[in-house]
Amino acid sequence: MTDMPPAFFWLYRTAFVLQLPALAFFVTYAFKPKRSLALAATAFLAASLLAHVLFTVLLAGSAGRLPLASGFEAISAWGLALTALVVEVEWRHRLGLLGAFLAPLSAATLLMGFRFALSADLPVPGLGDGWLLSHVALAMLSYAFFTAAAGAAGAYLVQDSQLKSKRMGALFYELPPLGELEGLLARLAGAGLLALCLAIAAGFVWRLRLGLPLASADPKIGFSLGMACAYALGLLARLQGPLRGRRFAWLCVLLFLALFFGVYLVDLYFGGHAFLRPGVA
Repeated sequence: MTDMPPAFFWLYRTAFVLQLPALAFFVTYAFKPKRSLALAATAFLAASLLAHVLFTVLLAGSAGRLPLASGFEAISAWGLALTALVVEVEWRHRLGLLGAFLAPLSAATLLMGFRFALSADLPVPGLGDGWLLSHVALAMLSYAFFTAAAGAAGAYLVQDSQLKSKRMGALFYELPPLGELEGLLARLAGAGLLALCLAIAAGFVWRLRLGLPLASADPKIGFSLGMACAYALGLLARLQGPLRGRRFAWLCVLLFLALFFGVYLVDLYFGGHAFLRPGVA
C-alpha cells in the first residue's frame, strides 16, 4: 500500500470490525432463527459496506486513480464486491441463514487484506491503463462470485445432510429447497467464470498493447487459467448430469479453497504477477 494516511486506513479497519458482530448475529440466527437477528446482522454488514465504500472513495481521491494497482487494493476490491454481494443476496432473498455461510467468507477476505496492507506495493508504468484496470476489477468480481458460490454450496451441504439423516432442525426450515440452492450456486459459479474469462481476456489485451508476449511464466496467469478450466469443466459436468447435487456443491467448496489459498500463496511466495517484479515480464 502506498503512502496510506492513517485517517483513511481506519475506515478499512472499521469495515472489518463491523463484520464481526454481523457474523455473530448470523451464526446465532442459525441456532435461534429470529428475524430480528437476521435484520441486525444485515444492518451491521451494510454499515461495513458503507465504511468500505468510503475508504475506497477516499483512497481513489488520494491516489488520483482507481484503487486497483496493488495487491492490497485488489484484495480490498474483492472484499468490497463480496460484501456488496452478500448484502444484496440477503436483502433480496431474506434468508438469514445463508448469511451464516457467506459472512465468514466476507470477513476472511477483509482479514487477508491486512497482510497485503503491510507490503509496500508500488505501482509500475502501465498500471493506469484501462484494460489492466478492467482486468483487475473483473478478476476481483469473479472471486466475489466464486466465494458466494462456496457459501451457497455450504448451505446446500447442510440441507442435504439433514435430509439424509432425517433430522430436520431449525436450519432445514430456514434454507431454500435443495433444487433452488443448487441453481443459485450454479448461477454464482457461472457468473464468476464469465467474469474471470473476461478478466483474462482484458489482461491479454493489455499485454499486447505493451508489446509483451502472451506466452509467459507469470504464475498468476497460469493459476487463473487453471481455475477457469476447473470451473468450466465442473459446470459442463453438471449440465451433462454426472456432477450434480452434493458432488457439485463439494466441487464449488474445494475450488474456492484452492482459489482462496492459491491467491494468497501465489502472491506470498511467487510475488504475484511477474510484471510487478522489476526485470520480469
